[in-house]
Amino acid sequence: MPQISVIIPAYNAQNTIIETINSVQKQTIQDIEIIVVNDGSTDNTQTLLQTINDPRLKIISSPNERVSAARNKGIKAAQSEFIALIDADDLWTNDKLELQLAKMIANPDVAVVYSWTDEIDETGKKSYPGARLYLEGDVYQELLIVNFLANGSTPLIRKQAIETVSGFNVNLEYGEDWEFYIRLATKYKFAVVPKQQVFYRKSSTSATSKVAVMEKNLLITLDVIYQSVPLHLQHLKKQSLAALYHYLTAAYFAYVKNTNDIDIVGNTLWKSITLNPKYLLEPVTRFYLFKWLSMKLFTPQLVQRIKHELQS
Repeated sequence: MPQISVIIPAYNAQNTIIETINSVQKQTIQDIEIIVVNDGSTDNTQTLLQTINDPRLKIISSPNERVSAARNKGIKAAQSEFIALIDADDLWTNDKLELQLAKMIANPDVAVVYSWTDEIDETGKKSYPGARLYLEGDVYQELLIVNFLANGSTPLIRKQAIETVSGFNVNLEYGEDWEFYIRLATKYKFAVVPKQQVFYRKSSTSATSKVAVMEKNLLITLDVIYQSVPLHLQHLKKQSLAALYHYLTAAYFAYVKNTNDIDIVGNTLWKSITLNPKYLLEPVTRFYLFKWLSMKLFTPQLVQRIKHELQS
């Protein structure tokens, strides 16, 4: 039995899947199995996977049923008592699994170990630091407010715990990892390796229209989450919404192309501040306000006009 089963859901991942698998293969813990669930890819993902010569690699091919179903299939096939998840475009530092497993073994009452994340661009060359939160033990209330694990590529989880909460919710399209972590937190303790070990890749080919779809589905996920939240904690939903809109503000900022996009950013930021005025105390919120006001004064069209005048 391998020490750890690594689950990689992959859909049309031809541009990144080899780099991601290389990241897993370079782990200082070598006694692992790598399960890639090819979730109905229509590009060359399957062909690329078949070029990898590694007896630890197992490929599961299935019709496209989205990421949650793919993860569940991989987990079901896993042989180890410890499950590590990584998406097909993300990367790990070489010591990620080793340090997480050591933390897990040293704390037998812990079921989830996570690490800190940095974001990278599509090329993988530019890195942007993520949050550095040190939250351990009973983290249920903190997770209700914000997904401090940040993504689906950070945790090492006991397989028994995953089975107890019935895996990922296949009906959710966005925030499915957050909802899954919250269900785990209702029953189990979390621990952190206080080190950046995950590189989360952000796409530059998106648009505000896609962020709007994400917003709609994240609000659905939030409603699903709070259907199971005890009555005495329902008041936290306001803070959860504020944190969600704060996150969406950054997402909308990334794809501003016109004055309508600028207005969407402003409305989203205002919702966050209205729901939780304490955000005004945070430097990042004040930066958002300054950036938004600057965009209102100097619209993309005005900037282009000024450039044209200077060049003529």
